[in-house]
Amino acid sequence: MVRANTAYVLDPETTIFKPVELQVDLGIQPLYAIIGCRLLEVVRFDERHTLFVDEEGLQDGLTAFTIFEGFPPPIAGKIVLVGGDGSTPYTSPLTSLEDAAKHFKCCRPALDPVFAKADEVSPGGIIIAGALAGLQCRIERRAPTLVEGVA
Repeated sequence: MVRANTAYVLDPETTIFKPVELQVDLGIQPLYAIIGCRLLEVVRFDERHTLFVDEEGLQDGLTAFTIFEGFPPPIAGKIVLVGGDGSTPYTSPLTSLEDAAKHFKCCRPALDPVFAKADEVSPGGIIIAGALAGLQCRIERRAPTLVEGVA
């Protein structure tokens, strides 16, 4: 029988936060495949938990990212939460999926149309009322969507 630990995986693209099983004897190797990266970064979640993230995730063309409470930069790509402080082999998380989810906000850029008002003037001339005058960017923030049960 193969021993496995549970880890929690957050995908900011779908906002899904779910538990998965990781084979213990493979160490951190499965994390590269789950996250889809070449270089892992270790981020402390708290004194009993660690996050593994893509070190090179923040790049041009970013369509979604995660804000982690207490960590200044946004985190791009999937996030794996495990038990342990990162210095020893990881274990299953000691916190619930629900409690862990409270520390994250999944974010994605959104474009809102801006319509011209009556007789609005632009550098190119008069714009007809109701015509598309431009786009305004904002960031949507959503709590993770919890999926119970180990995959």
